[in-house]
Amino acid sequence: MAELELVIREVEPQDAKSLIDFLNQVGQESDNQIYLIALLENEIAGLVSITADFHERIRHIGQVFIVVKRAFWNQGLGKFLLEEAIDWAENSGVIRRLELTVQVRNERAVHLYQAFGFEIEGIQKRGAYLAEGKFLDVYLMGKLID
Repeated sequence: MAELELVIREVEPQDAKSLIDFLNQVGQESDNQIYLIALLENEIAGLVSITADFHERIRHIGQVFIVVKRAFWNQGLGKFLLEEAIDWAENSGVIRRLELTVQVRNERAVHLYQAFGFEIEGIQKRGAYLAEGKFLDVYLMGKLID
């Protein structure tokens, strides 16, 4: 068997199409993860993903990641993205728990997550790091899907 050359590097702009193709393929190979984008006037304004492990004992736990471009903050996009992600999880037949982390100081996001049934389950000390050299605590939040 021939040896294969492995290269690990940061994603670059020219990787965009290949990365999208890869994410679509991986998404179709798995029933416990999804990537959703919010488009405004054909511009990507936000993204939410739920990713989960393939190991049987923890494949029901979805990690939520959500981000909205700063230009589109305070327009309700986070709410719409989160709503779609939770709806997908509830209908997935696999995901039975959602988890996320959020900076303790981000009260708006904490309230949004709580409005959708997430509960603060703990605090991770120094869970985030700012470029200025400051550490921030983050909440560990979870939501059960029944």
